Amino acid sequence: MLQTYFDEIEIIVVLLYVVLGISLNSYLLTFAKPFRFLLAKYSGETAARRSVYLQRIMGMFFYGIVPLAIVLMLLHGSLRDYGTVLSEPLTTLLWGILFAAIIIPLTLYNAKSPSNLAVYPQIRSKKWTLSTLLISGLTWAGYLLCYEFFFRGFLLFACLREFGTVPAVAINMLIYSIAHIPKGKLETIGAIPLGLVLCVLTISTESIWFAFLAHVIMALSNEWISLYHNKDTKLEIKF
Repeated sequence: MLQTYFDEIEIIVVLLYVVLGISLNSYLLTFAKPFRFLLAKYSGETAARRSVYLQRIMGMFFYGIVPLAIVLMLLHGSLRDYGTVLSEPLTTLLWGILFAAIIIPLTLYNAKSPSNLAVYPQIRSKKWTLSTLLISGLTWAGYLLCYEFFFRGFLLFACLREFGTVPAVAINMLIYSIAHIPKGKLETIGAIPLGLVLCVLTISTESIWFAFLAHVIMALSNEWISLYHNKDTKLEIKF
């Protein structure tokens, strides 16, 4: 009886924060421009570049740090209960290689399209240095780790315990798709099959690590290939 009560409290807390976290992050990015005072001394491309980094750091806060604090301080389980342990490393790696073999050729085809180049790379600097490439990659990885903990860890595993597999996956896909609305119709629709694949393989491997690996492969391959095809940018790497 007590366990049932804790499970009900858990799902209420998780769902409330998921709605709040997505709403706050989207609102601040769209309307509030929270980085204005941090970027006041910068201008032009430097300000734009740092704004992208700060957006990703803000995402780490709402999608990673706050849910982590909720799990550790408010909920009765441990981080292990939210898919943070790499339980099947070989299986995860093999799925990651298969995913890369599928997604990278698709990215090579799609990245040069005008619609993709209008958005990516997110950093619209005309000149990319090695430090830009590294910082962008690291902030992408940090953001996506928190993002996958939020969706495929915090949300998915809580729903699995309360509702079972099919409802949990359906809830996750719905919320994941809605979260992509600010990015346009194409990404909102694309989030549905991608969300299904990430949920199924997260449940299969009992961890978020495949989802994280897959998302990093997608993000970095698209960024690098888009950077190559974007005529307005130039990569300058000096050692």
